[in-house]
Amino acid sequence: MTEKRQAAPRGARAALGVGLATLVTILVAVLLTCFSVLALVTARADLSLSNKATDAMVDYYTADLAAELWLAEVQDVLYSGQASVTSKLSAAGYRTGTSSSGQVTLSQSFVVDDVRSLDVELTIHDNATIEITKWQVTAEPQQ
Repeated sequence: MTEKRQAAPRGARAALGVGLATLVTILVAVLLTCFSVLALVTARADLSLSNKATDAMVDYYTADLAAELWLAEVQDVLYSGQASVTSKLSAAGYRTGTSSSGQVTLSQSFVVDDVRSLDVELTIHDNATIEITKWQVTAEPQQ
């Protein structure tokens, strides 16, 4: 009644151990390959996003520089000569407006990119001081 178990041949056990180790090694290699591909895809997406952000920043600061130069031109016109504020600006070719308080206003829009612009509005007081009343990036409606 007692059955005697036969031991597996030594070669069969060794083959199972080598087969399992090979299977685990292949699985690890496949997983590492998948993770490296995912890392590469993520890095490329991050690079693309960084390039877009850099381009947007350069575009904004280019428009900001143009607005600063325009402001400097307006200041030069205002500080030259003895004529009135309105006559100086009109002589220099600026189109002026009038605010609700009766002050002279100037406004200019500077293109940032295809969908944004930098809108600048100045209020010029009687003593030729300039107040920046608007310096804002606005989105232009899509067509």
